[in-house]
Amino acid sequence: MNNADMPAMAHMEYNPDNQPIAYYSGLTKREYFAALAMQGMLSNPEKEYDPDTLTEEAVGHADWLLKALEG
Repeated sequence: MNNADMPAMAHMEYNPDNQPIAYYSGLTKREYFAALAMQGMLSNPEKEYDPDTLTEEAVGHADWLLKALEG
């Protein structure tokens, strides 16, 4: 599993013997970063996006961040 597919808010539960019993993943890092980028883009009242452009740019920003975090 690459970094972009890792859970953004991973949570593991353990039994009393410290053995994992449940794992919750939710959004991937890529999905979470894209949502944050989209939120920031939509917060600018002077800019209007069509849905296709908005999603492409938000995912692009997420990918750029993930690439920067790799190295």
